[in-house]
Amino acid sequence: MNVMLSQDHHHDVGCGCERPCATCTCRKPNVARRRKPGLWLLGLFAVLALLVIAAVAHGGNAASPGGKPSLLIIAHGSPAKAWNEPVLAQENKVRELLGRDNPFGAVKVVFMEFAEPNVANGVEELQKAGCSRIVAVPLLIAPSSHSHWDIPALLGLYSDPRIEKTLREEGARLVRCRVPVTLTTTLSDSDVIERIMLKRVRSLSVDPNREAVVLLAHGSEAIPGAWDDFMKRTAVYVCGKTGITCADWACVGVGQEYDRAASVIQAVAERRDRVIVVGAYLSSGVQRMHKRWMDRFEGQHAEMPGMENPLKGLDLALSEQGLLPDESVAEWIVETACGELNRRSQ
Repeated sequence: MNVMLSQDHHHDVGCGCERPCATCTCRKPNVARRRKPGLWLLGLFAVLALLVIAAVAHGGNAASPGGKPSLLIIAHGSPAKAWNEPVLAQENKVRELLGRDNPFGAVKVVFMEFAEPNVANGVEELQKAGCSRIVAVPLLIAPSSHSHWDIPALLGLYSDPRIEKTLREEGARLVRCRVPVTLTTTLSDSDVIERIMLKRVRSLSVDPNREAVVLLAHGSEAIPGAWDDFMKRTAVYVCGKTGITCADWACVGVGQEYDRAASVIQAVAERRDRVIVVGAYLSSGVQRMHKRWMDRFEGQHAEMPGMENPLKGLDLALSEQGLLPDESVAEWIVETACGELNRRSQ
């Protein structure tokens, strides 16, 4: 009787089981298990959604393996806006030369010091854009402490506590790249300087038989031999192309003492009637440097009034321009950067 009542009650519950309730209870967990897959899937979707959100959030800071290389053009920089503007203009010129088949996802001009954007800003911008690697082209005349130590330290490619301390004291910010970086050679490893200096001399020359050429450039106390080699090579090239048979050179930094230049100019002026002075400087000519020297002896604010100026009265032709805005510079940047990509792909 009791059993029958239990069976009747069991059917009233409507669980559909024909066995006694004592047996049925062991089946109830199966009912719960049939409901779990739905909850499990919901949990899985929630976890996947969180992972996607995290990946998207992190994507702005991480390099994309499938991204394109980027091109970073590094110049020295100057407090003078007039110096920096022609350098910044190289960014668009390089993009135009690269054209539709541009292998670089981004092109950026940056400065070591005195101006913005700086190296750290440029690297962070390129990495944020998802570049796969960076080709860094130093827009410098010839090897120096800048190309050998300062720029590698700024990019995190070279570690030297003394150099890093000096850079920080000068206001530079070092960066640690999260993608591979390749630093290429300077302009003196090409024939760009010779070709541009030839243009400058030809534009000033009137009678090669009566003229001499003096080439000025920054120079480097750390690596003097490299500068002497390229300046001698340039002077020989210019003379061979113009028919001028007298040439010399001097290392004078922009804004630095002009005495060395004045001494060389005076010496060649004793051998020729007219002296053409050109400067292998990136973004400035020699006219302003020369004028500052002459003003030291004359005028209201003369530093050495009454002293004899060794250059006074000489027949001098002074170049107004440095290497820029000659198109050969942008062409060299493109050739150097693309050549590096091609070498790495072989």
